[in-house]
Amino acid sequence: MMEGSNTSAASMCTITGHDPQFDPDIIFDHEVIDLTEGATFNTHSLRDGEHPLEKVRIRHQTFERGDVAEAKQLALGAYPIEFLQIKTIVRDYAGHVILRGIPITRTRNLMGKLPKKLNEVCMVLHIDRGTMGTTTNESSIFIDVHPGSIVRKRKFTLTNSIYPDHCSCSVMALPGFDRDRYRRSAERTGRLVCRWVMKIYFTMQGRRTRPDEEVLERISASEVSNLRFKTSDETLRNRWRGGRVKGGSWNGNTAFHGNVVSLDVPSCHRPSRSRGFGQKYTLFDAFAGAGGASRGAQSAGFKVLYAIDKSPDVWDTYQANFPETMLYGMSVDEFVQSTRRELLRADVLHLSPPCQYFSPAHTRQAAHDDENIFALFGCNELINRIRPRMITVEQTFGITHDRHQKYLKTLIGDFTQFGYSVRWKVVRLCHWGSAQDRKRLIVIAAAPGESLPPFPLDSHSESGRAGCKPFTTIWSAIRGIRPRDPLHSIRDVKKHHPPRPALDTSRLVGTITTGAGGIYHPDGTRDLTLREYACLQGFPPNHQFVGTKTSIRRQIGNAFPPNTVEMLYQHLQDWLLKADGFTLCQLPEENVYVIDDEGDFISDSNSTPRFGTTSLPFDDFVQLDDDFMFSSRQILERRSDFVDLT
Repeated sequence: MMEGSNTSAASMCTITGHDPQFDPDIIFDHEVIDLTEGATFNTHSLRDGEHPLEKVRIRHQTFERGDVAEAKQLALGAYPIEFLQIKTIVRDYAGHVILRGIPITRTRNLMGKLPKKLNEVCMVLHIDRGTMGTTTNESSIFIDVHPGSIVRKRKFTLTNSIYPDHCSCSVMALPGFDRDRYRRSAERTGRLVCRWVMKIYFTMQGRRTRPDEEVLERISASEVSNLRFKTSDETLRNRWRGGRVKGGSWNGNTAFHGNVVSLDVPSCHRPSRSRGFGQKYTLFDAFAGAGGASRGAQSAGFKVLYAIDKSPDVWDTYQANFPETMLYGMSVDEFVQSTRRELLRADVLHLSPPCQYFSPAHTRQAAHDDENIFALFGCNELINRIRPRMITVEQTFGITHDRHQKYLKTLIGDFTQFGYSVRWKVVRLCHWGSAQDRKRLIVIAAAPGESLPPFPLDSHSESGRAGCKPFTTIWSAIRGIRPRDPLHSIRDVKKHHPPRPALDTSRLVGTITTGAGGIYHPDGTRDLTLREYACLQGFPPNHQFVGTKTSIRRQIGNAFPPNTVEMLYQHLQDWLLKADGFTLCQLPEENVYVIDDEGDFISDSNSTPRFGTTSLPFDDFVQLDDDFMFSSRQILERRSDFVDLT
């Protein structure tokens, strides 16, 4: 054994000064780190001249692999590193001892992304995408610490239980003076509890990292070796939302809203061998607008049970397309108050809160700025009200910029305070099938007891290689429009004299906004029709729009492109089905989900196909004047499920 020498930390990773304020491809600038000579990657190999040690004695304490040590004067990216879980102890060629391992920080250092609790800590993993062979082969940065930076050994608990289970002793009942003294003592010597791991995915650019995705994930039950600190996934689900209905809570006729208690003991009944006829996962679409997310999720096979939007301009459009969905015409806070006595559940909650305030194009104050901010904060109560298994969020990438970072961190904190694992990144939607080079922040969250899915793999690329389709071009998006479509009246659109420069129809179009400015027909002779705008935004040709031309343009520009939503929600559906014990079998005629029961597969005669809801038939529009268009009266009068509190 060796007594450690008093030397400084070998690895100090610092924040770079690069400012990508309007570069959506670098959204985690505060996470960029410089890899100094002392930093290393999580590999089992030693550096040249290093020899492994079983243990080392520092400050009259013995440290070995697996121990957690408190350290000082360490940082990794934006976060101070206060602890190290030791993975390797080595002696280098100069005889210096190095402790190498996983960096750990207090949750209070994560800038509001996690609740700030006494002695609650989080592992911080920077993961190099270039070393990832599979999603289970993740190589993260270890930090090197010399013995001089070690303060003391700390007791450490790894658990997947929800706070306050196994937390440090409560200090709230103590008198004020004793409470403060106890807290200081607990900070120095009390047990540390780790429930979370933060993952920052990056690619290398020289010696600097380029982060592109962040994850805050709860420790899984499989990672907890001590049974005392392990809670089953079923127990976590039951405590949070009352369990789950495997295969989806829509049974073909009604949605199940009661508590489904899944016991931790094996059931005496054999599970159903296939999904029920017409069974689907359910969606609650918040800030639904014209129904972009609802349309995409429905096309992926979801049952859209509920929707909410306070704007009267979109109500008729939404009901024309989703007459069976309960639409709440009110704000989120009004909805929470008006339904407080009802038990409402959905398998998935989608949130598209207003994004104008956070947009990079928003450079001056506007009348609705406060409303947009309050709408974002209202997501907290909606999550607690619906308690979904999964959550998705679509938002402008501008919320990742420095001036709006506090709002993004608050949004992430709204998920984690309820125990949701969450991942987020900026996605170029053209890689998910959009005809636009549109960039959006996408968030996926998973409830306690649920595993967090990764983002779906890209389905499209510029070259169309590596198993991807070529980008969706302007021409391929608009060529299928029917000439008699009432939203495709070419004679009513503005003509350009002289013509503008022709556009290359084999390329992507720019981002469509609510004003649709700067985008015109590829031949340069005219503006786009409303239907062309809608198709470029990813709406199918039979999606109906109601309102003035200005209103319809706004509805289209504000929508989450349905074709990209369909890809995302197909991915989530596959993930949920796998989690529920179903297997996707590829059959010649159709895809069938069945349960893999002890390795035995059932034949297609006994299986149930995955049914997706088909789009509504195209209804004729009636034009009352030059500015107002609406769908057939029979559809618009079907409002038995519409609640208007204005």
